[in-house]
Amino acid sequence: MASGAAHEGAENWWSGPFLIAGGDVLDGTGTDAIRCDVRVDGTGRVIEIGRDLAPGHDEHIVDATGLTTAPGFVDLHSHSDLYTVLRDGTGAPIGDHPKLIQGCTAQVFGQDGISAAPVHEEDRDSFAAYIAGLDGRLPAERWTWSTFGEYLSELRRHSSTRVLALAGHSTIRRYVMGMESRAPSTDELQKMQGALATAIDQGAAGFSTGLVYAPAAYATTDEVAALCEVAAAKGRPFFVHVRSESELLEEATDEVIEVAERTGVHLHYSHIKTAGKSNWAKAESLVRKIDAAIGSGVAVSADVHPYTAGSTTANVLLPPWVLDGGREKALARLPDAEVRRRVRHELMHDVTSWDNWYAFSEGWPGLVVAEASQPGLIGRSFADIIVSKGVSNLDSIEAFDVVFDLLLDEQLAVSLISFNNVEENIARFMSQPYCSIGSDGVVNPGGRPHPRLYGTFTRVLGHFVRTLGVMSLPEAVYKMTGQAAAVVGAEASLGRLAPGRSADLVLFDAATVMDEATYDDPRQPGVGVEYVWVGGRLVTQRGQSAPEVLPAAAAGS
Repeated sequence: MASGAAHEGAENWWSGPFLIAGGDVLDGTGTDAIRCDVRVDGTGRVIEIGRDLAPGHDEHIVDATGLTTAPGFVDLHSHSDLYTVLRDGTGAPIGDHPKLIQGCTAQVFGQDGISAAPVHEEDRDSFAAYIAGLDGRLPAERWTWSTFGEYLSELRRHSSTRVLALAGHSTIRRYVMGMESRAPSTDELQKMQGALATAIDQGAAGFSTGLVYAPAAYATTDEVAALCEVAAAKGRPFFVHVRSESELLEEATDEVIEVAERTGVHLHYSHIKTAGKSNWAKAESLVRKIDAAIGSGVAVSADVHPYTAGSTTANVLLPPWVLDGGREKALARLPDAEVRRRVRHELMHDVTSWDNWYAFSEGWPGLVVAEASQPGLIGRSFADIIVSKGVSNLDSIEAFDVVFDLLLDEQLAVSLISFNNVEENIARFMSQPYCSIGSDGVVNPGGRPHPRLYGTFTRVLGHFVRTLGVMSLPEAVYKMTGQAAAVVGAEASLGRLAPGRSADLVLFDAATVMDEATYDDPRQPGVGVEYVWVGGRLVTQRGQSAPEVLPAAAAGS
């Protein structure tokens, strides 16, 4: 666009040097906005910020009157791990488009202990099926990597966002000792430590675990601490989905704080929450525990997503013992009537030996299928599916058999949405000074994803900032930019708008920005995000991706 207001109509796609003129600037440090212009050169770098800058003869002029320019947002908790190497009809990677249109220009993968590498070549197909419900599916011919470094190179070859990736505990444990529910030998533990050290040396931004997901669920606190010693020695953070977000939330929080105290690792508490109505009152205790840890010198950060429902793989509906030995063993166990009887009993009555998603979602009505190979299942609650099979008693053996049969038919590769949280607690956590934002969005290109995939960052700016007043606009932008970048040690390259920096920028209308995605229509782009640039290249305007979105590695850096 050569000139004209940025919010009037659609413009042609363009490239080259440009000047964002007449708007407010939030630089990603948390300071108040200033009215000034931003000049970006032809190499994709910010070269000048100031008042009333004179346009150059070759510059496109973006009229930002009434708008705000900020650094591109950083999604601290993304599950686009595999879909970033596949492109959709817009030309953008499938996992990138939903993030770009809401202002995200960087994502952190390898969450919850499940990274896409390292993997043994002979285990690749089985491993791909194992992570499908959380991180998506990839055609076998597109999975070309084994090492973490090879995976990271493939990501950066395709992604239109800046990408960082964590090395996952479950992935490394499987790589060294398979899926068995047992303690590692001394040699195996050393091999896991070595595999983590190698992944970090190859570019991993940190270490993650998900202590509700097999096989990390089989690990003791000592095993977690031994791996965190490696992360701490290399100055990398420890991202954790704690062992319980429900009944044993306080004990699970004590466990990871203890690990951080013992090892000196930077603890990052993923998608902080209290799950289940009976646990909502524990939010204040959780805040006090973290405040006390920080006060004693422990480095703690966190992220939160702005919705009352969560989303994950349906594997969490099975107690960890069912998955002992891996997905194939679980599929062999599930047809057995005695196994089903035991699983049903534990789902209905056991809320302490494992994090029971059935219980804290208040049963089958609170659990919805987000992705499955059978289109007729998608978007329906398990309760609705059960009733459609002629079973009216949702607590009956027959009702649970419907679910077990579904999981078998789908080979466990099912994603679900779980309604378990309350907005008051989301706001409480979001307002904490150490808390940033993560979408935690599972992509589900053939299903019905959680609306957080498309709406997280616009919802924070619209609903939590403007409507609820949970925090100020500068504070929210800081949480999404500079603060988030610092968690993964990327503050030198991400999250700040300043001369000399790469022009990863978002231009939005603070007065109108809002999410539009819903549980019934989750792919609706939000409103108020006008333009997004990566390395000075215009990649989205008003919810639309550019006709050809190139890898961020080809942009200014």
